Amino acid sequence: MDEGMDKSAARLFLVYLLGLVGLLGGLALAKGGLYVERHEGDTLHLIEIVLRMSEGQWPHLDFVTPLGMLCFLPIVAFMWLGLGVGAAIVMAQISVALLLVPMVWWLGRSRLSRGLAYGVGALVLVMALAMIHGEAAISLSLSMHYNRWAWSFAFVAILIAVLDPKHSSNEWIDGLIVGVAFSFFVMGKITYGVAFAPGVAVALAMRGQWRVIATALVVVALFAGVLTALAGPAMWMGYLGDLLLVSSTEIRPRAGFSMGALLAAPQFLLGNIVLILAAVVLRRGVDPRLGMFLILLAPGMIYVTYQNYGNDPKWLALVAVMILAVSRGPQVVALAVAAGALVFASFFNMATSPLRHFLTNEQGFTALFQGTPYAETHGDFYTRADRVNRIMTRKPMIFESDELSYLNALADHKPEVEFLGEALPTCLQELGLIGASLAIAKDLDESGLSEGKTVFVADTFGSLWMFGGLQPTHGAAPWYYGNLSGYDAADYFLVPSCPTTPYAYRAIMKDVKDRGETLTELRRTELYTLYARP
Repeated sequence: MDEGMDKSAARLFLVYLLGLVGLLGGLALAKGGLYVERHEGDTLHLIEIVLRMSEGQWPHLDFVTPLGMLCFLPIVAFMWLGLGVGAAIVMAQISVALLLVPMVWWLGRSRLSRGLAYGVGALVLVMALAMIHGEAAISLSLSMHYNRWAWSFAFVAILIAVLDPKHSSNEWIDGLIVGVAFSFFVMGKITYGVAFAPGVAVALAMRGQWRVIATALVVVALFAGVLTALAGPAMWMGYLGDLLLVSSTEIRPRAGFSMGALLAAPQFLLGNIVLILAAVVLRRGVDPRLGMFLILLAPGMIYVTYQNYGNDPKWLALVAVMILAVSRGPQVVALAVAAGALVFASFFNMATSPLRHFLTNEQGFTALFQGTPYAETHGDFYTRADRVNRIMTRKPMIFESDELSYLNALADHKPEVEFLGEALPTCLQELGLIGASLAIAKDLDESGLSEGKTVFVADTFGSLWMFGGLQPTHGAAPWYYGNLSGYDAADYFLVPSCPTTPYAYRAIMKDVKDRGETLTELRRTELYTLYARP
């Protein structure tokens, strides 16, 4: 096998990594704006958080979120420098990729063959710079960017932990890399920290890398110290409280398939079999210790996939790299090819997304903040006009005739929500979340009801303040997780005619009804009913 890189090859590898960042990041920037096609709810969730942070609010103190600050600070930093939110998101991706470059370079230089190093470099930087979360559906979306970033850090940290150096060994550098990765997990997407910490710690301990562990802990502590200095020590209790709230609520129990389906459903079963066979092949003589490490990491890989929208098994690429790093035997190569084939569509989709973004026809898009107070500052973020303006709802068919009324019982319809003596219709808003939000905010402004006021919305999303004269509600969550977080700080309670998330809507309406407050109706339109709180 290739024994690695000499100094000349290492310099060329660095040029390659920087070239990838320049190509993929440059294509994203060259468009002159950020264009997204899907996931309007996630889009509003992201933008509300970074807007609130850019204006001085802090996660866990001023609003509820289970996501840590490091998911958003790279974006907010560029907004503080005066960039619009679209350019700030792209520049944040480039900055994260540049942070990963020396980490990937060291990984390739110290542990991988030249071919494998180039492959890992592409995998890691594609995830950092992609403009879609993965899967095979071709579209553009910056939704769940933090999951891609976390996977990039996970690939590097796990490979550092489980692979022995070929010839370049420096435990301080290894510890720094692992520490940076776990800082992002702990203070960004903690799911990854919980999932991978046991396997990484055991792998390092079994390899006798105690200095790496100590250095990593120091780095995490330093990151924590900086965030504490910025936000204050109360942030940590708030962070813990937000995590406990989300873990205890049934508002959103999972992001996709159930765990049982993730283990046995046809689209996942072959990948799981590859994972098991890879561990067996390693344990039966190829590299027994690495086989044990893979067994320890496997539950975390599955759990992270379970927690992430789309249930995209990106870990298959990591498994392929791990086994190819120690052997090129026929069994290993066959398993690596199978793993790569199963996840190829996802990585190809991510790799080509910056080019698709560059070639996007702008005529089908509209500025997210057109006609709003943020139009000038953040006018570089665009969404598809047909998805903004086409407000579509879905409702169950109710049969009133004697001949067909039996279908109502067979359909097992949920009972109508009763509120303040009124039966509210059962329906779901499927499309047009941004358009409805713009219309509601405009109507509140024109009615003279919004200026300086705050509102709690009976739905998952309540970002109306971004589009008009309302103020953000202190303590409210950009994505509703339960417990009426922020309700007590709101002046108004707004009930949408058709919610985007009926189970959140029903939970909120029940909790508000149980409070027994005297609410005064102020305005009713086709889109919403507004109540004044006492």
